[in-house]
Amino acid sequence: MAKRVKTVTAGQLVIVGCYTIPTPRSSERERRALREISSAAQERMNLKRSWQKLELELAANFTRRDLHLVFTYDDEHLPATRPEAVKRLKKLIRLLRMHRKARGQEMKYIYVTEQLSAEGGRLHHHMILNGTGADLEVIRSLWPYGEVELEPLDLWQGYEALAKYLTKEPRECGKPEIGARTWAASIGLKKPKVESEIVKDNLTVVPPPGAIILSSPPPVENEFGVFTTIKYYLPVRKERKGTRPPRKRQRNSPRVFIRSGNQV
Repeated sequence: MAKRVKTVTAGQLVIVGCYTIPTPRSSERERRALREISSAAQERMNLKRSWQKLELELAANFTRRDLHLVFTYDDEHLPATRPEAVKRLKKLIRLLRMHRKARGQEMKYIYVTEQLSAEGGRLHHHMILNGTGADLEVIRSLWPYGEVELEPLDLWQGYEALAKYLTKEPRECGKPEIGARTWAASIGLKKPKVESEIVKDNLTVVPPPGAIILSSPPPVENEFGVFTTIKYYLPVRKERKGTRPPRKRQRNSPRVFIRSGNQV
């Protein structure tokens, strides 16, 4: 037997799935059993839900130094429709981009426009924005329609919680979630890196020392194979003066696999 390992890396966030696959010598009975394992792996690793896609995009592009902003409207400036509200936010984005460009500053963002209820809901916007260290007063000066709330991303309990919060409207309003993209993003954001490789059957997935394990659900297994997943944050490297930057990990590095049977 052998195993296939699929690794999704988005910034410091890593999701790994490892499952047994048949070989040319596998019997038909073994192949049927391993198809069940493979189906479970595909279902768990496809990451089709809106919040899962957003979680990876957030993790790939934003850190605790960045910002979560909420733009609200006062009664005088409350837009009548969602398109009108989006138009106002796009105007802010355009002006803020010009401000930053003049100062040689990068601008990355993801935003969501919410109302939560067609009757009585109040339009507002959430934005995840890369921070520059001096943002709030500039942003407030560009938003004459209401209040601007700001908090650093390290107040959130992980990217998953933030992604679920930002995509709550489709779930709470009963709209379909699978395949629905409910946010808008700046051009050029980094995409998660997806890698797949086949390894020996006696190799299993473990996070590197110092990693923060977010989830490690029970394995799916039968008499011929096993599927395991693990989700974690990579350890933060502390750079020291006078030291060389760490070398890139080589393929099949022992950082990921150890010879210890079928356990995660």
